[in-house]
Amino acid sequence: MTGPLFPDLALMLPPERAAKPRRPRKEPRRRRHRDDWYCESQEAVQLLLDAERADGLVLDPCCGRGNIPRVLRAAGIECLGSDIRDRGFEGVIADFLDAGFELPAGVDEVWFNPPYRDAQAFVQRARDLGVRKVCALLRLAFLESEGRLPWFLEGGLARVWVFSRRLSMPPGDALESGQVEAEGGKVAFAWFVWARGWNGPPQIGWLP
Repeated sequence: MTGPLFPDLALMLPPERAAKPRRPRKEPRRRRHRDDWYCESQEAVQLLLDAERADGLVLDPCCGRGNIPRVLRAAGIECLGSDIRDRGFEGVIADFLDAGFELPAGVDEVWFNPPYRDAQAFVQRARDLGVRKVCALLRLAFLESEGRLPWFLEGGLARVWVFSRRLSMPPGDALESGQVEAEGGKVAFAWFVWARGWNGPPQIGWLP
């Protein structure tokens, strides 16, 4: 209907726009590993070893495929391994968070890539066991948390070694089955170092 009170509505409508091309569907996200088992490269361990001295006997309680023990042993540093499951590397099958877990005699440092969802608990457990130093490979975003702020302010975090490039951290089972390759990365990671008796602010360094 047209007229003074009912103008031709077709003239009032905006011109038709060309339809936007549809974006291709993204591949479904891979399910998170039930144990949060994600594998660091030996290079990531070596870069820390180039920046951070290891003294005495070291334990990796999340040894997985054994990358950390292998790199340290190749450098002449004695390193033991344990894990909650047998992932093909020698070592004790044990739950580091279990109240009955006993630190092997002589261990003075803990170096590990803990499951991220329980990372704070793993670090605190290592510190409670009284070791001299704890080196944990964590997402850089581990720093930004209101909930962890009081814990950080208690002291002990001595150094944060930030990777200047993104690490590849594929799920261990997918890596072993050949479903993925250890290349590229989308998340920023860093090595966090807690030192017994450290009360000052943490120092920041970068790894190439």
